Amino acid sequence: MLTHCDSRPADWMRKSTIEGLVALIVGGGSGIGEAAARTIAANGGFTVVADISIDNAARVANDISVAGGNTVAIAMDVSKRADIESTLQQTQARFGRLDILVNTAVLVKPASLETCSLDDWHACFRVNVDSALELARSCLALLRKSPSAAIVNVASLAGVTGYPGGAAYGPSKAALITLSRQMALEWAKDRIRVNVVIPGPVDTPLIRLQVKPDVLIKRAQQVPLGRLGYASEIGDLIAFLASPVASFMTGQTVVCDGGLTQNLFPVPLGQNLADGDT
Repeated sequence: MLTHCDSRPADWMRKSTIEGLVALIVGGGSGIGEAAARTIAANGGFTVVADISIDNAARVANDISVAGGNTVAIAMDVSKRADIESTLQQTQARFGRLDILVNTAVLVKPASLETCSLDDWHACFRVNVDSALELARSCLALLRKSPSAAIVNVASLAGVTGYPGGAAYGPSKAALITLSRQMALEWAKDRIRVNVVIPGPVDTPLIRLQVKPDVLIKRAQQVPLGRLGYASEIGDLIAFLASPVASFMTGQTVVCDGGLTQNLFPVPLGQNLADGDT
């Protein structure tokens, strides 16, 4: 049903200044995080693939290593401060520096506002917001030493509009967007750039787990470009924002959704209007 048909090579930024920079990709074991890790590595960046699943992280890191990349896989639960500290210690021991933080960690607890438990509400905010702050603050000391420091957080369209079943998820992603803007403002003096990527519907293992195939097809049909996004397309955007090529971009929210947010009138104006309707 849904196939991946990228037409460009993964190392499209090979001559960019991302080469030699060290990137920590949180949630790098699958989906958008995996795609970001692969793109950064393919373009000469050194990667720390951190994921709650060490098996997934190891799989991605192994592929990167086989392709000639310099990488390490680390088991990390972003909601645990001890895991964050351990990951940074291992990163410093392996590479001696950190230039890029990519945060794709996410927790989704589908529910309505009426039925969402406070435990699920707090869990979503813990992973999607609180942990993003703890992670970034923990990286500050290393990032301040880098002449090319960048943070890229991944939010969601659910953070900018109402979303069916998005009781805790949407508000937590909205908070992440605002948090990222605050980071960008406060840390600009340290030459740390902070931007947010807002993906539309993207074909990832997470969405396939949560959404039935027929619903995915319907979602794809709602996108003006006529398909779901590929994780690699979001990974490419993350790599661009993280690289010095985007050196004058900070505090921005970049939507990559195939035009979905512009599709306010899926039926052309006037097509269903009877005579005299306005």
